[in-house]
Amino acid sequence: MTQSIDLEELAFVAAVMERAHRLLVAEEKKLPPRTADGDEGPGSPNQTLLGAGELTRGADDAVRRIALAIGYACAGLHAHALRATKRAHVSPRSVPGGTDRMARPLTSGTVEALKLVRQVSDFFEEGLRENIDKALAARTATWPPADWENYGEERAKTAATAVSGTRAAAVSVAAVPPPAVSGCSAVSGSPATDQ
Repeated sequence: MTQSIDLEELAFVAAVMERAHRLLVAEEKKLPPRTADGDEGPGSPNQTLLGAGELTRGADDAVRRIALAIGYACAGLHAHALRATKRAHVSPRSVPGGTDRMARPLTSGTVEALKLVRQVSDFFEEGLRENIDKALAARTATWPPADWENYGEERAKTAATAVSGTRAAAVSVAAVPPPAVSGCSAVSGSPATDQ
């Protein structure tokens, strides 16, 4: 069985993510430049700027990963295309996590960008839609934590729980056959042999 890559879906998600990226870039440019060491609490101007930057870079990284998958598929490099497509499905880094640093209310451009990402959240890993909903509903910024000692203890507990759950649910991964590429005019009828 050959796996296929849906180039139309990849192109659509890339276009939506690029629109979100442009909105986030515009919002980040509106913020005042960094003036201190950024050590202030959640929602401070410097933390807001850091969060906006994280969102912008996360959206841009998602676009690049999707574009790479499209490029490999169109070039007929099936094994590379499949690996790149799997990476493209990883949730964008710091989207919406960057909002944890940002002052509330979030700007209209940031809200619009998050709503765009939410529209294509099914393309990405599970949980992105819920995380965006939480970010949009949050009344205050939550990062960095006020009590680092308590944060460290909670994080250690969470990590211990996750590790024990991962061991219990370990499953072997089967080999995946190369994808079939359809819908790309740059690919001839013969499959590439890049494997």
